[in-house]
Amino acid sequence: MDNFVNLHVHTSASLQDSIIRPSDLIDKVMEYNQSAVAVTDHSSVASWIEINNLCQDTPVKPIFGNEFYCIPEYNKTRRRDHLVLLAMNQEGLINIRRLQRIAVENAYYKPLLSYQLLEELPHDGIYCTSACSLSTISKCILKGNFESAGEYCEYFNSIFDGNFALELQFHPDYADQSVINDGLVHLSDKYDIPLTVSCDCHFLGEEDRSVRKMVQAISWRKKWADDSLFDSLRSNCVGNSDLVMKFAMYSSFQYMHVVQQAIKQTNKIASKCNAKIEEPERRIPVFDKYDEFNELMSCQEW
Repeated sequence: MDNFVNLHVHTSASLQDSIIRPSDLIDKVMEYNQSAVAVTDHSSVASWIEINNLCQDTPVKPIFGNEFYCIPEYNKTRRRDHLVLLAMNQEGLINIRRLQRIAVENAYYKPLLSYQLLEELPHDGIYCTSACSLSTISKCILKGNFESAGEYCEYFNSIFDGNFALELQFHPDYADQSVINDGLVHLSDKYDIPLTVSCDCHFLGEEDRSVRKMVQAISWRKKWADDSLFDSLRSNCVGNSDLVMKFAMYSSFQYMHVVQQAIKQTNKIASKCNAKIEEPERRIPVFDKYDEFNELMSCQEW
């Protein structure tokens, strides 16, 4: 088995962003001989059931997650940060669904989840990773605000009772990612928080980059030749241990032993995530308020 597990993956349910079909994803994971895979679509659980059904007759364990659009406190703003949540058990599965529903109810251009609500609402049974360069912690690092980055590390680690990891990514074509990675290593050492690693998958392999760029052009209403159109990073593919190590070397990352530990950490996190989609069943509501109902009906006001 490959020690690396893809814990940050977008399927076609991340509309106008990812081009990975769930069936193709499972085929690729089996080709890499990986034991599990997570689905973390952008504020969506739409692919959960399909992924679950596809994994039924395979050795691949599905991990059900969500990459939320987050803000500190709810307000109508287009500034939003990313945060990956993974269900460890049935309680976590229910809580992610609940948080997703609330995010949709509070949508402003995108479904929004405030950290204030995340703290107040049930969030047990969830493993959290810090996500990509658009996460709160990564943005603090890029601004050089390590004090705020550290505060958020302690905040998430406390909320999720230690089930929190800082997420390295290696994108040789994206210079700021190296700055973020160095900051994450520093924060991991200072606050004793484990490092994990992901490819933040949006397509299967190198040959699919141009298709994903086309989808981005349509989504952002840009022409193919527009300089402002962000070219898809080759490292946003569905990865394995070899690819992660290769992208780390191409990024001139100086702590290769850290990468090896982060790869092992993906497997440790996957071993904690064992939530299962419930079998559909017909549930008839139980009405146990007959006495109160009859009393109300007998009132003179009626």
